[in-house]
Amino acid sequence: MATATRIDPLSYLTDQLNELKTKGTHFKLRVLDDEQAPVCTFDGKRVINLASNNYLGLTTHPKLREAALEATRKYGVGSGAVRTIAGTMKIHMELEEKIARFKNVEACVVFQSGFAANAGTVSAVLGKE
Repeated sequence: MATATRIDPLSYLTDQLNELKTKGTHFKLRVLDDEQAPVCTFDGKRVINLASNNYLGLTTHPKLREAALEATRKYGVGSGAVRTIAGTMKIHMELEEKIARFKNVEACVVFQSGFAANAGTVSAVLGKE
């Protein structure tokens, strides 16, 4: 009795991945080994970091580190959800109010990323038409 050969239904993914590698278009995430700083270590290699959004060096500023520790002690390590579902906290509202007062505008919205800012503002400005 012949044994049926079983074919992996996902083998095409391996083929596609190998094709990307052959073409030199395979993307591999670079892993940061230490803190986000002007000079840091990615994948075990010490480099000058020119690809960060940390333009002002705020991720390692001592006062911000202390404020983050204090906020973590008070609120935990996160809101537990995105803001549009159930993640808007009192400190988010306070931050937005302070920024609005500083900018002398009626209100402001703080987004968690550039992508979210683009998605939120473009759809609001353009409308359905």
